[in-house]
Amino acid sequence: MRVLVVFGLVVAACSGSAADSTTTSAPGSTTTSTLATTTTQPPPDCPRAPYELSDLPPDVGQGELESESMEPDAWTSVAGTNTTFVPRSDDTVAIALVRGTLPAIDWPDEKGEISIDGTRAVVGPHPDGTWVAGWFEEPGERCDMYTMVFYPPWNPADVETVLLGMNRVGG
Repeated sequence: MRVLVVFGLVVAACSGSAADSTTTSAPGSTTTSTLATTTTQPPPDCPRAPYELSDLPPDVGQGELESESMEPDAWTSVAGTNTTFVPRSDDTVAIALVRGTLPAIDWPDEKGEISIDGTRAVVGPHPDGTWVAGWFEEPGERCDMYTMVFYPPWNPADVETVLLGMNRVGG
């Protein structure tokens, strides 16, 4: 009998009508906001770098490159830049001259200073085997910044010869 009484109390407690229930909610506020969308346009492309490379090693500057089919790397993938690729005789990239950015990766090791057609530049090796030079010209706008990448293999003396032999030809 006692089980029957407990069962009856449970049934009575669970069978209350909807009018008996109470819902509590915190006072709220409605906020309406207008979402603005912005689009960022890539910077306009810089013109071609105004330098002539005159003192190249014998196997550099020969051959052909299909620059449209080349995959950009850390040095050549900055939007708005203009990259001039210089091939080797085996149709691989020897040099990339990038106008519109300074080197994207800082030198992990010691770097030196050099003069490129009267402008102070820094140059040094990277762990991936590249040699990289960076410089800017006055007034220091985006298209006044340059990165020059020497893809391996390069002899440090040849890197220096190429940089010292560069001539500004306008632009």
